[in-house]
Amino acid sequence: MSPFEKIEVIFLYKPYEINISINEISSLKLILKNCSLEEAFSTKKYESENLKLFVLTPKQYQEKHTQIKTFLRHGENTKHVGFLIIENLNESKQNRKKNIQENNKAINVFNELSAPYTKNHFMQELKNSIYSLFIYASSDYLSSFSILRDIESNALKEISQAMTSKSFLAGDFLNLVLKQSMKISGADSGFIIIKKGLFDDKNDIKESNKLSQIKNQKFILKYKINLSQKITLKKEIFDPKKSKITKLLCEEMIGISWHEESNIIVSKNKKIKSTSSPLSEIDFDPKHYKIKSYCAFPIRLPSTEVDGFIILLNKKISEDLILDKKSDIDNYVTHFTAHDLNLLESLANQSGIALEHAKLIHDLKQVFESFTAASIIAIESRDPSTKGHSERVATLTVALADAINQTPTGLYAALQFSKIQIEEIRYASLLHDFGKIGVREHILQKEKKLFPFELEKIQSRFSTIQDKMYINILESYLNSLMLKKTNPTEEEIAKIKFEVKKVSEKLENYWKIILDVNEPALLSVETFEKISEIAGSQIIIGENSVPLLTPHEINLLSIKKGSLSQQERIEIESHVTHSYNFLVQIPWSKELKDLPEIVYGHHERLDGSGYPRKLKSKEIPVQAKMMAITDIYDALVARDRPYKKAIPYERALNILESEVKLGKLDAALFKIFVEAKVGELTLEASMDDRPSSVA
Repeated sequence: MSPFEKIEVIFLYKPYEINISINEISSLKLILKNCSLEEAFSTKKYESENLKLFVLTPKQYQEKHTQIKTFLRHGENTKHVGFLIIENLNESKQNRKKNIQENNKAINVFNELSAPYTKNHFMQELKNSIYSLFIYASSDYLSSFSILRDIESNALKEISQAMTSKSFLAGDFLNLVLKQSMKISGADSGFIIIKKGLFDDKNDIKESNKLSQIKNQKFILKYKINLSQKITLKKEIFDPKKSKITKLLCEEMIGISWHEESNIIVSKNKKIKSTSSPLSEIDFDPKHYKIKSYCAFPIRLPSTEVDGFIILLNKKISEDLILDKKSDIDNYVTHFTAHDLNLLESLANQSGIALEHAKLIHDLKQVFESFTAASIIAIESRDPSTKGHSERVATLTVALADAINQTPTGLYAALQFSKIQIEEIRYASLLHDFGKIGVREHILQKEKKLFPFELEKIQSRFSTIQDKMYINILESYLNSLMLKKTNPTEEEIAKIKFEVKKVSEKLENYWKIILDVNEPALLSVETFEKISEIAGSQIIIGENSVPLLTPHEINLLSIKKGSLSQQERIEIESHVTHSYNFLVQIPWSKELKDLPEIVYGHHERLDGSGYPRKLKSKEIPVQAKMMAITDIYDALVARDRPYKKAIPYERALNILESEVKLGKLDAALFKIFVEAKVGELTLEASMDDRPSSVA
């Protein structure tokens, strides 16, 4: 099938009167014209379906050689123009020019006819030239068609690869679709517009009626490409209530196209409506630019909801053309073909699938973000004293990852975290303490070595001992008085008071020591000896010996550091295993599959002294090593907690440095942490974050 509709034969010289029928020449429409070269060249309007054959003499060709070359270079498609050169029968033989043989091949000269020649001979050469031009142009068309199909297939390949890529991003994909749409159609400008708030949490338009669907719809510009001149969209186009084109796309949900010659908007080969001002919602310099053709397609989700649209302006006859002025648009801009429209509609549909894909990913991410936020609330409700800790650790660990990405030298110079890996680090940091929901609440919130009820029990015991001892002494003296049958002397009463006071003072002193030792501070040797003294002390009441402390109380008060006993510490440390056992149940994507292991390793230490698995350096993920630093740092500088006081920034770094020197924390990571001043990011939040209440 040929794309050409007609062949114009333009006689600049005609030796015979001729009348050629259509059937004699070809199935194409044949148009014979008599005019001057200036008249033929003055019309530069591009008509891709037309061919032109010029009949002229060697003298005309030579005289107009420069003008012909300029026309072929700047006027119509070179492959659509040919020349038949015939000698002028009226010229003398010596005046006939025959010296253009060498130039013919480069400038589309198909035949030369030397005088003398008959009318039949002339007619045969004319027919041969017409056929030659047709074959020449058709061959070029087929070659161009093949190149175009290669461009189209490559575009479709790139788009399909982008859709199936692991690193698929809706924004990047839409930008690719716009670029490829312009490339395969030859458009001079293009825009992709999507629904405002498409990926916002509150966007939930589900009305079944199309008019109600677009009632409150607005759009925003996502991407634009201008190849020739500055072109912008007016704000009206983003509101279907103000833009006819936008409303049409949303209501009809099918593509539309427009061309200057027809001056009507068509969709699926049907007339929609006339317009004398195409795309009035677009701004450009009217002195140098105009819209001669455009097309637009809705981006529909599989649910049929219109979530955006593509607009392409001015289809150029060649991709590398620059439309500097209006005349260029007249000469080099044509209409979008039916093939263009079918292909562009397919790309718009692909964009809809991509948006649906991105929307699903966005919704899933929002669900997970909500789950993560709810998990943090659950953690903090169990342990209010650590409010804000998870978010601050996430901020610090992500900042440390960014700092590592910017580090050009050292052990981690080659380490680069991708966007999804940084997301993995963020989620792991936010959920690293989730297992605390599996730890008993009273242990999580234990402020001192003894629980309040345990301290009250000792206080009650001391009070009971005092009372019993006082009663016992009084009973012994009463018995003595009854035997003597005399009143007690002042010395005897003083002795009773002294013994009671002696025991009371001893118990009061012991009580003060117990209160002091009960604090979760570091237990000194001197204090330990005092506890040992109390533990070894017994009060003799009559024939009975009463211990002041039980073995359990002695064990708790002998804790060297902090407020937790060995068993309680084991239970607290079990939160890491609880976190892992919970997180490993979630079907993480391949990109996030290491998240449970990162959480599992954040309390491990390089020398194997960490918990719960006693891993050593090479067995610990680098992300867990990073979180080990940020977790300890935040615990140190965070506001006062029941079991410790907040530590100044520099002091916290010194403590971390000592842990590095002991071989527990990674020296290279700590160096990056310090040099990038990562810790300063959360200092203010650490001090200002106060829980509203502590259960």
